[in-house]
Order: sequence, then C-alpha cells, then structure tokens
Amino acid sequence: MEKQRVSVLVTFYNQEEYVDKAIESIISQKTSFGVHIIVGDDGSSDGTRDAVIRWADKYPDRIELHVWDRDAGPVDNGFRASKNRLNLLRFVKTEYFIFLDGDDYYSFDGKLQMQADVLDDPANSDCIACGHNIDMLYKDGRIEPAMTYSVEGKLDAKRYWRKYYIHTDTLMIRSSVISHIDKEFPDNHFDDVVITFFVLGYGKIYYLPESWAVYVQTGNGLWTSGDTVVNLIRSMMMFDVCNAINPRLSVENQVRFSHIWKEIYRLRKRIDPDTLKPYADEAKSGNLKYTDKWIHYTESGLFDRIGLVFKCFGVKINKFFDRFYFRT
Repeated sequence: MEKQRVSVLVTFYNQEEYVDKAIESIISQKTSFGVHIIVGDDGSSDGTRDAVIRWADKYPDRIELHVWDRDAGPVDNGFRASKNRLNLLRFVKTEYFIFLDGDDYYSFDGKLQMQADVLDDPANSDCIACGHNIDMLYKDGRIEPAMTYSVEGKLDAKRYWRKYYIHTDTLMIRSSVISHIDKEFPDNHFDDVVITFFVLGYGKIYYLPESWAVYVQTGNGLWTSGDTVVNLIRSMMMFDVCNAINPRLSVENQVRFSHIWKEIYRLRKRIDPDTLKPYADEAKSGNLKYTDKWIHYTESGLFDRIGLVFKCFGVKINKFFDRFYFRT
C-alpha cells in the first residue's frame, strides 16, 4: 500500500444524496501517494451514514467514519459543524490535510497531486497551505467561478485578508499547524473564514487560479438558508474571533468585515435579544465584544449606541483608505 500523505476530512449532515459524488471524487484522485479519507457524520437521520459505510466497507484501509450523536453537544448546527471539523483533526496522521463539505466535490482528478507538489517544493517552504479556485453550481445548472483572481502566486496574511477569498474546500494545509490549534478557543467557530485566517498566522498561501472543485449551492446551508439577522450575528462573531486570533491584523479585519458592519447597522432595529439567546450566551462566555454589543443594541443606553455608530464610522474610513491606497 502506498504511504498516505494527504488526509481529506469530509463532513456530512443529512446529505445522503451527495455522499457518492463527494467520496468518489476523492477516491478517483490520481496520486503517487495514498490518500486517507476521514469522515465526520454529525448525527444524520437519513441514509448518509449507511452510504458512507458502504464506501468504508469497500475501502477499509482508506476510509474511516466518526459519528457524533445529535443528543451530544450544542443544538446550533453551526457550532456543531465547527466541533465536527475540530474532532476530525485528532485523527490526521498525514503530512497534509484538506476539508471537504459533504455536498461538494472535486472536479479534477489531479488536484491533490498538484497541490502536494506545490507544498513539497522547497521554494514554497514559507507557504502553510495551497489553495485554488472553485466553481459554484446553482440549482438552475449555472456554473460560475467563485473567484476572479487569475494570477498564480503567494499571498501573505495582510494581502489576502484585504482582498482575497479561497474556499476552505480547496485549501491543502500542512498538518504541522494542527498542534497550534487551541481546541477550546475556536470551539464553536472553526469555520470557513476563521480556518483560513488562523492558518495565515503560520505562513503564506500559494494560490492556483484553476477551478478544481465544485461548491454546490443547495440553498440548505447554514448561511444560505438562515435568517438574515442571525447570519449577520454569526459574521460578527467571526469578526471578534479573528480579532482575538491575530490583533495585528485588526485594520485588515475591519476591511474584511466592513459590509457586515454596514448591514448590521442598517438592520439594527430588527435585532431581538430574546431570539438570539444561544448567540448571546456564546458571545458572553467567549468574550466576543462587538457581537455582544450588537445583540443587545436595542436594550443598550445612548452612549453605547453612539459608541457602535463611531465604530461603524471607523470601519468605513478604513475601507475607504484601503480602496485608494492598498490596491496591490
């Protein structure tokens, strides 16, 4: 058996119809090394688990399944998804790892080999990860690339955070970063944007402009199907978490989340603390400063509201200067 050098961490929740497509796109990868598939099922109630088991029975040396009972852990699906990803990191024993959401799949059978080759190159020893473009597949059959960046090369943290976006499904990461992950701190927030931001603290990202994966727009995702205000509060949590992870990038972080500040201010009167209790509790226990302030905006005093307005103004100024002075 070939030595396994890459682990693909696949997360599922009630996605029976997507299991075969996702796993087959990994199994069919053409590599000079072995690929380990680690599946985390978040307590699915449909046939997802049985579908994964059929694949595991066929490839017992390549696929392992870990199931988390729905009676365990938090109720919020976003928090559970984060914990599911973190749990899978415990089983990574390969040089590199990459996440894949259960309803997405790889569209090029040489992608893992190409990414490993980039990270193997001594000239890229300063890169902690290698990512690429991804196609977005809509219900009407339309396919569009998620990014418009056409230049291959290295991205440092400041440049990436001001301007770029690389979907986590495409990001092959050096497993050395796992030992730096505080299992408690990002417990409920180890998601797409936060994962990339955390990784950037340990090196550059090498970007390849080719689209080698498909991001299926089912409309049932945490972000696409959720309430607008809830999604804004989730995003503000990301803002707070990223500030805590790397305070040196606070200005870039404001630029990154400027549209969230704009929208949450616009909808501020629709924020109801009573319907946001799980997020209020999380914000309080996790010391997520601005999330807590926005959740309680309608209950807060005049000076607290003025403080948030001034912060919004400051974020807007940083966005303005970024647009005119940091175009590279």
